[in-house]
Amino acid sequence: MTKPSVCILWFPGTNCHHEMARAFEKAGATVTIVLLRELIDGRRKLTDCDILGFPGGFSFGDHFGSGRVAAFDLVRRFGDQLAAARDKRIPMLGVCNGFQILVTAGLLPGDGGIGMPTALLDANHSARFEHWSETKVVLRDPGNCVWTRGLGGREIVMPVAHGEGRLVGPHPERWTVMATYATLEGDASYPASPNGSPIAGICNEEIAGLMPHPERRIDALHGGDGGLAIFKAGVGAVR
Repeated sequence: MTKPSVCILWFPGTNCHHEMARAFEKAGATVTIVLLRELIDGRRKLTDCDILGFPGGFSFGDHFGSGRVAAFDLVRRFGDQLAAARDKRIPMLGVCNGFQILVTAGLLPGDGGIGMPTALLDANHSARFEHWSETKVVLRDPGNCVWTRGLGGREIVMPVAHGEGRLVGPHPERWTVMATYATLEGDASYPASPNGSPIAGICNEEIAGLMPHPERRIDALHGGDGGLAIFKAGVGAVR
């Protein structure tokens, strides 16, 4: 059986691409790290793979806001490819900075369009960069999210590392929440939540974003392997 293929996008400043690659490989996929210049010169397209991964880091130094320059560049140069990938229902996973990119590009929460964001990952209420090795996250299975299918109620302790992770927007009732802090209902209080929001991740069917780092919890000998289930669910959806 051919393994599903994953393309992980790398921007200047991305620094969690190898961890995400290892997570997808451990989940049973083949992985290619795609540099921005490979998209620019046409060697690669966003529709080349079965899954797209948007890893964490500080893309373009997070100038003008976390993930903002990367998102604007993607939309300006490759908006048609993003739309094609979305329309082909290619699963996408954005973690931390990758989540910020997906939101700014208009792919999440999913009630806008490419280049038309309807939400924002705003500054943490603490006004600090919160970098914790252990944060309790509870997964939800809303039924239409491939990344948490069959995982509802599962508790995972994951690291967080962000300064802008508080999801805000005019219509939160429309969001499909796939992960919360501390409890299934979510706890916005500090330190249960690192940023002041009860929401750790949202989903738009095949497209998902998380502020915590599941790719850093894929090995029982290194803090636990609870995060691997998310990658297995995504890979399993395209087998």
